[in-house]
Amino acid sequence: RQPELVVDKEFQNGAKNGDLVEVEPARASRYGLPKAKVLTVLGSLTNEKAVSMIAIHAHDIPHIFPADVIAEAEAVKPATLAGREDWRKLPLVTIDPADAKDHDDAVFAISDPDEKNPGGVVVTVAIADVAAYVRYGTALD
Repeated sequence: RQPELVVDKEFQNGAKNGDLVEVEPARASRYGLPKAKVLTVLGSLTNEKAVSMIAIHAHDIPHIFPADVIAEAEAVKPATLAGREDWRKLPLVTIDPADAKDHDDAVFAISDPDEKNPGGVVVTVAIADVAAYVRYGTALD
C-alpha cells in the first residue's frame, strides 16, 4: 500500500512513528507522491487522549484557554454531595446533541435483574449540575 502523504525528515517537526500529527499539504515530489509538513505533534496514538485530540481538531473545539480561565478552573472546590447520589463511577454515555452549549446529559443502561421484568432494561438518566461549578459571569462561564 502506498502512503497517503510523505513527510520528509526536515518537515517532521519532532514527530515520531506512531504519533498523531496535524499536517498541511506541501507540493508533491517529482515522482507524484503527495507531501506534507507536520504543523503540530498532538501525541502518541497509544495515549488515551489521542481520540479526544482528533475530535478537538476535527470540530475546532477550544482547548487552549486564557490564564484567568485556567486559574478559576483549578480553584474550583468539589460540590457538596449533601442530598445527592454520587454516580461518578457509572459508565455514563453523553446524549447531548452536537450543537449543545453544555454537555451535561448522560445515560447508563443495564439489563433489569428483576425476574418480573424479563428482557427489561433499567436506564439511569444523569444531568450534571454545571451551575455548582460554573457561576454566571465568571471567566469559566
